[in-house]
Amino acid sequence: MKINKIINERLENELDFDFHLDKRRINTLEELEKNILEPYNQGKRIFFRGERKEDITRPLLPSIFRDKEFLFENKNRVNLVNSQFLYSFYSKFGNFTELYEKILGSADTNNMYSFLAFSQHYLGISPLIDFSKSPYAALSFALKDREEYSEDVLLYTLEIKNDEDYTKSLDVANYWIKNYSVLVFRDVSKIDFQKPLEAFEDYKKIVENNRGRGNLFEMNTPSAKLIDVPTNDLMRYQQGVFLLLDDFSLMGKSYLTKKIRDEFIVKKWIINKEICPKILDMLLEENPYYAYKYITNLNLIAEKVKKDI
Repeated sequence: MKINKIINERLENELDFDFHLDKRRINTLEELEKNILEPYNQGKRIFFRGERKEDITRPLLPSIFRDKEFLFENKNRVNLVNSQFLYSFYSKFGNFTELYEKILGSADTNNMYSFLAFSQHYLGISPLIDFSKSPYAALSFALKDREEYSEDVLLYTLEIKNDEDYTKSLDVANYWIKNYSVLVFRDVSKIDFQKPLEAFEDYKKIVENNRGRGNLFEMNTPSAKLIDVPTNDLMRYQQGVFLLLDDFSLMGKSYLTKKIRDEFIVKKWIINKEICPKILDMLLEENPYYAYKYITNLNLIAEKVKKDI
């Protein structure tokens, strides 16, 4: 029995795909204060992300992979998403790249981070995932100024284990993205399986050419990097940082989390819907500028400040 338990724990550790191994509940304001706000006020280097509901169908996934059909222009069954692909990909969106370059300067495969940060906040599509240094900003995104909550909300906390996975350097961020590599498999429903052997060979060839690891767990478990380089006013206001998931194969919309958990302490806090109105009242009383209508629109908070003068 003891051996079976050990085997089951090891399998669970390898196969975890939604950070459920460290899923915890917050049912009272006191628990929120103890587990989230106190460590923040003590200055611990923890980063936060809020989600409006806890749902297994909503994994921690970069926005560029939420609709994978955007990544396929032909009948390819798999695409390698790297810095060159990303630079070409944004040409689909009219004059978006031209707009960026006119306002903020050149973007190329050696200088992609600022462009991707701009794309995440103003286009809503990038390989970056938003986190914040502030639990209040993250709670704002989870609560969204709602009067009623039909479901529990979610808060991720992420704590650094190794400074090699964290940077405040623009040069390092650009280097990481220049070497970015994610192998994306097309959704099965979009693949013509009239010749299944050809489909298998297609997958096999690209995996061997671009991965060469052969271990299913490693192929589907991303490494994680945290980029703390604010590039625009909205990012600074939200105290934003970006999580970059790299060097993995994405089949479906989930991935194994083992390597990320080896690199960071990731906790998934489920906040009871019953206390959400009280949390929102606390947030708006202590930090009214973090109302959701303000945190996504700096113009509104600036207008409010002018009226209050």
